[in-house]
Amino acid sequence: MEQQQTARIQFKQLKGFPPVIDDKLETEMFLTSSNEIVDVIRSFGSLFTPVISDMTGNITKIRKAYEKNCQKYKYLDDLIILNIGVDNTAANALLWLKRGLQLICTFFENIYNDVQQSDVVKKHLQDAYEKTLKPYHGFIVQSTIKIIYSWVPTRSQLIGQGPDHDENIKVLATFLPTMRGHLDRIDALLKKHNLDDKSKV
Repeated sequence: MEQQQTARIQFKQLKGFPPVIDDKLETEMFLTSSNEIVDVIRSFGSLFTPVISDMTGNITKIRKAYEKNCQKYKYLDDLIILNIGVDNTAANALLWLKRGLQLICTFFENIYNDVQQSDVVKKHLQDAYEKTLKPYHGFIVQSTIKIIYSWVPTRSQLIGQGPDHDENIKVLATFLPTMRGHLDRIDALLKKHNLDDKSKV
């Protein structure tokens, strides 16, 4: 009897993104949720270290700005809006963090919506990259990313097989729309205040 693949990710163990309170997102909760996504990427393997480092760096920048006045910046919206024209470090870090989170959200949406449940998910990650980060990357970064992403684990390695797989898919049904909702709100916030810098790196 073939041994079932143990899932590297157990979405039921993640707190996920919190509900919106008064149309605002609490900074601390957002940072905690973002760190969970970094841990998800960590399960992809050591080749993804550059992606992890980039996202962790942006989380650190946002936290540093937040900790200057946790009460004043309790909500992510306030942290960004109250610093416009003063210091856009947090806004720029949020912009890049949002793009990284959009990549992961789109990747797992692609996996979730794949009716054939293909085990090879490289195409899902490439599609997510093209929709989220690629427009902001120059040729050298794109070439590096292409190599990294070709080593993404399989569907069964990431979310398991049998009951493990089915449970992960069930959790993703609510996990992903909540995450997507927050990312859309952050996207709208940054665009509204002209903080959506389209420069390439």
